[in-house]
Amino acid sequence: MELKLGGLKLENNKVRIGLGFGLCLLVTIVLTFSHLSESLSRKILDRQFAYLRDHYPHPISNDVVIVGIDEATFKTFKEPYELWHPHFGKFLQAMTRTKPSVLGIDVALPEHSYDFLIPKYDQNIAQGLLALKSQTPIVLGQMLDENGNFRSVYAPFIDASGADALAPVVVCSETDGVARRADPNQCTVNAQGETLTEAMAAHLGKKQTSRGLVDFAVGDDLTYIPFQKVLEWADQGDEEQLQHAFSGKPVLVGMILPFEDRVNLPVVLAAWEPENRHLSTVVWQAQALRSMLTNGLLKDSNPNFVLVLSLLATLLWFARLHWLRFVSLVILPISLLIYSTWLLRHAVHLPVGGILFSGLFAFAMRSIYELVLKERENKQLRGIFGNYVSAEALRALMAGGVQSSLEGERKRVCILFADIHNFGARSESSSPQEVVVVLNEYFSEMAVAIHQHDGTVSKFVGDSIMACFGAPQALECPEKNALEAAQEMLLSVRQVNARLKERGIAPIEIGIGLHVGDVVIGHIGSESRHEYTAIGEVVSIAAKLEELTKTLGYPVVCSKAVAESVELSGGLTDLGNQPMKGDAVLSVCGWYPPLFAAN
Repeated sequence: MELKLGGLKLENNKVRIGLGFGLCLLVTIVLTFSHLSESLSRKILDRQFAYLRDHYPHPISNDVVIVGIDEATFKTFKEPYELWHPHFGKFLQAMTRTKPSVLGIDVALPEHSYDFLIPKYDQNIAQGLLALKSQTPIVLGQMLDENGNFRSVYAPFIDASGADALAPVVVCSETDGVARRADPNQCTVNAQGETLTEAMAAHLGKKQTSRGLVDFAVGDDLTYIPFQKVLEWADQGDEEQLQHAFSGKPVLVGMILPFEDRVNLPVVLAAWEPENRHLSTVVWQAQALRSMLTNGLLKDSNPNFVLVLSLLATLLWFARLHWLRFVSLVILPISLLIYSTWLLRHAVHLPVGGILFSGLFAFAMRSIYELVLKERENKQLRGIFGNYVSAEALRALMAGGVQSSLEGERKRVCILFADIHNFGARSESSSPQEVVVVLNEYFSEMAVAIHQHDGTVSKFVGDSIMACFGAPQALECPEKNALEAAQEMLLSVRQVNARLKERGIAPIEIGIGLHVGDVVIGHIGSESRHEYTAIGEVVSIAAKLEELTKTLGYPVVCSKAVAESVELSGGLTDLGNQPMKGDAVLSVCGWYPPLFAAN
């Protein structure tokens, strides 16, 4: 039910709705241009990468080959890693025979000469690099030291590989500790020129014009060939195996150790560690190179486009119907996830966290707004009906179990009129204080008696009470409830008289009239003052029946229609047709309630 208070209330509601939507827009802008929603966007992105890898795999025909220096490699060679010159020389000679499309060395090469230990010891690597350079591009990784500075590489090795062979190796993690982007500027300002993977991609005709997200949906799970296995094939002269493994393919050499050079990745990528996402950095380098060689690094959606989608999501604020808001709240994330996943397959990243937060915020704020309005409405209804109906009827009304239109409706009810006999003359001779005491005592008890039998107090007029039974709470037999309430009222008058006697105040006597029929009932009055009441001939007849109690000698007089509804039971006496004010004649019954007569 909604009490209509005119244009002012409507205008105020429009203002509140406008202010609420403005708040949603402000929050949307903050979410779009801040990092508050990035965490959700990243989690969704990682799930999308995993989903695409599982359901829409994008295999690569000429995939990156990883040559891994693992724990078994260190166990195979007895020399310290710094003295592996002969092993690296043999590896480079093997690469010269197989002719890979590009070779990237993602390991730390010597910073200085070791010829002081063994004459011409450096030639193992230098000659291998020089021989390979004539047919295969070489990129030497420049590693970071423990202080965050790039380590130098022995100059003759750089000369042997080519003047532009040196490239920084940097893997930067985002704020959540996961490496998703190929952008060394995230964690260092010292990186100059192309990175290792960018240089390798450029040698293969895939020069990157910008940096961005690595596409972790590309390619199958990576495998690697142990470094010592390559040397074993070379020692055995197994040219077929070497050609099959490396010929015409991009090759990356890197460390694969359990506790060193590791980084968190958004998906599982290594076939040799199927449940682990904390993997060697060479795995990240290989995936970055894969991404550059296929669709390129992922592009971020235009921020203005993201803002537009976020603003559209805030339109959930205007969904007034609860079911429409809930349906929209379900459709929004599903549509966004489908659309952003489709974009991801086409090398575009749409961060959906801010959009989802915007829609959820608008939904939550509108829901809270509606709850506040509902509570205000309930408070209004409690104020309207709290003094009219019983507590039980009020709870049913608040819970929606009672339907009552404040705009008016036609209902069949039983009307009760009660009046204190000769109270007008009595009040003339009594003090104002006594009149107030009597009426307050009387009305308080009468309201309780009426409410106990599910009646609704319509009005107090002077010393008279009007009540109706059957509205707003429908009753199976409103006449029965009204008769029971009349009996309760008469018994309560005795209690009132007992208290009045203690104060030295004369007792009172009341008469009650009852009639049943159809009335127009609703909340009637002006915007500033109104009451829940009934209008119709039934009301005036009930008032005239109360007048007959003074002449017929019965405390309760009701119409024959009321008596017949209870089959004239409980001591009702048929008094035949009786004249009433206005020359009307009505068949009536008189009643001494059994409990009242017994006392």
